[in-house]
Amino acid sequence: MAIIGVSKPYVAKYSNADGTVSYSGGQILDKMTEIDVSINSAEDNNFYADNSIAESDSSFSGGSVTVNTADLGPEATALVLGITPVPIVDISGVTDEDVNELIFDDDQRSPYLGFGCIIKKRVNNVDQWRAIVLTKIMFAVPNDAATTQGETIEWQTPQLTGTIMRDDSAKHAWKREATFTTEAQAEAYIKARLSIAK
Repeated sequence: MAIIGVSKPYVAKYSNADGTVSYSGGQILDKMTEIDVSINSAEDNNFYADNSIAESDSSFSGGSVTVNTADLGPEATALVLGITPVPIVDISGVTDEDVNELIFDDDQRSPYLGFGCIIKKRVNNVDQWRAIVLTKIMFAVPNDAATTQGETIEWQTPQLTGTIMRDDSAKHAWKREATFTTEAQAEAYIKARLSIAK
């Protein structure tokens, strides 16, 4: 098995009502270029009996996710960072209509989100699409970085970094996944899990 691609990064607002997890307001972030999911496990907790290890535990204790997309537009930024866009009006020299300003201030609160994407892989020369859903994450405000344009374009992409947590369901899930024979099925799975209708 070899991983050959990644696509379709979806996010949705996370809610918990007495252990019932739900999602709303979901959308695709943009075209995806890279993902890195790092899982933290509890240090090996070994139980010894008869002079050897009889039981061991290395349960999930958290993690981080780094997501690179081709772009991160204002609508996606507002959703993942908890910002209310404000219309720009009456500025001399500004002629674009329907432009909103994102203000990072005391009211900015990154919300809990569900996140999903598709990892394309090849097994025995057959392509498969692995859909993963991280059930509860929170993204941090990203850094701003750019390099000036030279003789050739150096492609630069935005990067989001988030914390992976267990959700508030009865068994405290932190990831769901399934593998399909088509990308369309994997996308349908993610949208269903994150309650995205369109």
